[in-house]
Amino acid sequence: MLNRTDFAQTNEIDVQPGTTLQVDARNIGVTLSSGSDSKVRVSATGNYADQKPQVTATTTGTTAVVSGSCGGDCDLQLHITLPAALGVRVEAGNGAVVANGMGGSLELQTTDGAITVDHPTGPLTLKSRNGGISVTAAASPKADVTTGNGAVDAAFAAAPASVNVTAKDGAVDLSVPSGAGYNVTTRSTGTTPQVDVPSDRNAAHSLTVTTASGAIHIH
Repeated sequence: MLNRTDFAQTNEIDVQPGTTLQVDARNIGVTLSSGSDSKVRVSATGNYADQKPQVTATTTGTTAVVSGSCGGDCDLQLHITLPAALGVRVEAGNGAVVANGMGGSLELQTTDGAITVDHPTGPLTLKSRNGGISVTAAASPKADVTTGNGAVDAAFAAAPASVNVTAKDGAVDLSVPSGAGYNVTTRSTGTTPQVDVPSDRNAAHSLTVTTASGAIHIH
């Protein structure tokens, strides 16, 4: 059995309003949390057996870039604190992505891992090829959620203008506030959708849910 070496590193960069944060993480879990100042702080913790992890944090124009790689026998987590209003793009090759209390746009993508988003208020684009997606207490005006293999559980605290959910192999549970009026569209090849929200083709809010193999419940 290979001996393992602990790894810990911190990085800090100043960002200006209008900056976008790009996170490129290979074989690394990512957690995003809102901070109280104008800094992006990165804490990388974990361990490895052969290749030492690499983590960098830089700025290029209006983009702040956090990049991490964890090859071979390696276990690493990135905990990133950033201004709540910052827009974020995350590409995680193999790892879970978590975002808590973010107010900017979130574009979160992982090949193999779950995506969990709590109390977002900005637009959402969430994609997991193999993993479930969970959204709680959302006040986002728009959400585009896609998973290849995994369930989607999304709950909105404020009525979204548009929600589009596609699950190839997994159930979808979508909860929205009552009384707003929704144009609801469902497509499922394997089950009969359960829709407890009245549908109005002229409504200002739209909900579209599509599954190839999985139940649909909108309430």
